[in-house]
Amino acid sequence: MAEKTDTRFMEFKLGGQLYAIPLLTVKEVIPKPETTPVPNMPVFFEGMINLRGQILGVYNVRKKLAAKKRDENDKNHEVVIIIDHQGASVGIIVDEVTRVLRSEDHKFTSAPLKEDDPARAFIGDVIQAEGELVMTINVTELLDLNKYNQNLKTA
Repeated sequence: MAEKTDTRFMEFKLGGQLYAIPLLTVKEVIPKPETTPVPNMPVFFEGMINLRGQILGVYNVRKKLAAKKRDENDKNHEVVIIIDHQGASVGIIVDEVTRVLRSEDHKFTSAPLKEDDPARAFIGDVIQAEGELVMTINVTELLDLNKYNQNLKTA
């Protein structure tokens, strides 16, 4: 379930599907830069970037979620949402950021997933916003960021 204390969510698009993450986890949104690949990493780890002197890992959530490819007629450029997780920052590549949603303006429903569905670990609520369904994502679980933070602390 999405945290109910955070009433705002940043909505983004991946291959025509809408997703949202708690706005308070977002540090900034930047145009997608070139990344430096890292050998022997999962296919959804795009590489590293240098953001004003800070080295960040960047993840391709499209690959992680097996989302469909961008529409080739889409004129928007991919962006990176920089997320702060317990003092460590990482980036996620998305097609575009679309808007900020406030929970009091929309209806939230638990995602209709079975107990053993793999997506249950990272899909929270479904937001009904202007006739569209927006899935909230727990990025910490999706990218296993708790493990990422442990590696940073031991480095």
